[in-house]
Amino acid sequence: MKLLAVLVNFGDEQLDYLSEVVKELKSFKKYEVTVIVQSNIPLEIEGIDQVNVVKLNNYQLLPLTCRAEIWKRKNDFDVFIYGENDHLFLESHVDKHLEYSKILPEDRVTGLIQIEKSKDGLFYVGYHSHFDWDFNSVEEHAGKKFAYFKNTHQATFILTKKQLDKVGQNINFEQLIRYKPFYLWNNLVNSLRKKVGKPIQEPFRYSLKCKVNTDVYDFGGMKKLICISEFEENLIHHLPNLYIKGLKGRKKLNSDEDRMNNALQKLLQH
Repeated sequence: MKLLAVLVNFGDEQLDYLSEVVKELKSFKKYEVTVIVQSNIPLEIEGIDQVNVVKLNNYQLLPLTCRAEIWKRKNDFDVFIYGENDHLFLESHVDKHLEYSKILPEDRVTGLIQIEKSKDGLFYVGYHSHFDWDFNSVEEHAGKKFAYFKNTHQATFILTKKQLDKVGQNINFEQLIRYKPFYLWNNLVNSLRKKVGKPIQEPFRYSLKCKVNTDVYDFGGMKKLICISEFEENLIHHLPNLYIKGLKGRKKLNSDEDRMNNALQKLLQH
């Protein structure tokens, strides 16, 4: 099968991680892998098939150019990967995605969960704030259990050609979904606050760069599920391990293994 991986890179801070990601992609045995990198600077990294140097006024939109690159080549490949320059895709991720795609309904699609690693174990950087599992979402297909994790941002997606076409029927794959203006929401929130006499939680709005993958899952016509009965096979390593301690200006996001294991145990009982 022909696989296209389009990665985003900004600056030279994480080129060692990018090299590791590309090397791993090029080691796949069952897929003919083409790697394209959308970058704001020229790159010379072994294994990259094409570097597109992109100049933008707002580099929050640099990841979106990856989607445009995928869409341009949608008829040339069987499987498509989008990722940031520091997320380590494994061949088993693609294997499992294809396996699940054969047993899930067409309005379902699987994804991955980000992890970071330290001497204290695994940490789940997407498991923070108000985000949690939907404990009533468990589905069973071909003996495997799946569930919905409410944080659809995991900085990646894998899509088959058929899934990409379906997303393209529901959204413009080359553009982001626009939120309603904040003032409209604020007017509604203020009105509700007066009626109920207590604070109203505002809905979460993903950043522009996060929306490159969340729009696919939230508006693309397929519900994103995680295979919880093979959970460890659906984890993707965020190589810098920055969020555990909040390094280099990142927020400290450090949900540990105990919280996740407790949630999985509860889900698997359904």
